[in-house]
Amino acid sequence: MQYYEFHYALLVGLTQGAQPILSYNLGAGNITRIKKTFKLLLCSCLTGSVLIWLLCMFGSEITAGIFTDDKELISYTAWALKIFMCTSAIFGVQVACQYSLVALNQAPTAIFLSIFRKILLLIPLIFALPHFFENKTMAVFMAEPIADTLAVCTTALLFLINFRKMITGIKNNSNK
Repeated sequence: MQYYEFHYALLVGLTQGAQPILSYNLGAGNITRIKKTFKLLLCSCLTGSVLIWLLCMFGSEITAGIFTDDKELISYTAWALKIFMCTSAIFGVQVACQYSLVALNQAPTAIFLSIFRKILLLIPLIFALPHFFENKTMAVFMAEPIADTLAVCTTALLFLINFRKMITGIKNNSNK
């Protein structure tokens, strides 16, 4: 799914640009700049996610039409794409938080979140969901948005927990 790859590449580019700023300010103990940078990154990633989601939801037929003239295939592709990408508007939270954890010296948590999303959630859902839906194809396509939603919620929670601990640690070290 090219939409997904385009979506992910946009978000990764934003986060990779913010990582050196976050890391530098972590080392400098500049909590205000860390918070400001993360908020800007999160807003940028969410904006990018929503824009790609809008393109997907309202332009999927046009995109599918670039690759084929077959009306039935265009219709099916647009249907599948809308299911596959239905929760992509919130995916900016996942990427912003996960990549920020790497920049903020929390790489093991970021690695866990990556494994959690694709291996612990997505793969089992791909195999399990067809047992619960009459339309087996739709069930497989639904695995991605379900995994993404669960991963975004988990990532946001773990990010907040780790971020608060990190801020507390910086404050404690600066008071010594």
